[in-house]
Amino acid sequence: MQYAFVSDLHSHYKNTKKVLNHIEQIAPQAEIIGLGDLFECTIGKKKAKTIRNAKLKDAAIIEEKFMSLLTFPSIIGNQEERIALVTGDHRFLQYEEVREIEHATLIHGHQIEWDETYKPTFPQIKTPLLFFGHSHEAAIYINGQRQPVPYNIPLAIGQKPYQINVGAVVDNKEWCLYDSESMTVTFLQAQ
Repeated sequence: MQYAFVSDLHSHYKNTKKVLNHIEQIAPQAEIIGLGDLFECTIGKKKAKTIRNAKLKDAAIIEEKFMSLLTFPSIIGNQEERIALVTGDHRFLQYEEVREIEHATLIHGHQIEWDETYKPTFPQIKTPLLFFGHSHEAAIYINGQRQPVPYNIPLAIGQKPYQINVGAVVDNKEWCLYDSESMTVTFLQAQ
């Protein structure tokens, strides 16, 4: 089966639309799954520690045209968690924190321990593959070491352990195609 992973949309309508159109062109049969941070919280981390019951329009970018694009399941990101915290709106907590699919675990990435140089320490998982977002940088890690990301080239991953950051829709219009039958990962970027 093919899966198209998107992450870090941050309420960006144009880039999200471009990525979804690109997925439709490249892999129309793929199941699209969001890896969190669908929305943009406009209240920063520091202020969010004290703000409660904020109006949604003051706490997040929520536009109908963007909402109409969200026809796929997603897991929760730190932006959704912060929106729920500052507004009390629990619909942003509807998303799963972790999802497992064929040979892979999906998380947003804010559950990963990041050091001061933004090097990750990955959590223990039961599957060989971990797909995530959060840092806004497409990357593939082998034995904890970051490797260069080639675009538009299917990478044979087999059953080996890899950690794969699918990149960000908001910044670079990136997404990742995972084929669980051929066991390949392809990093892609919409124009």
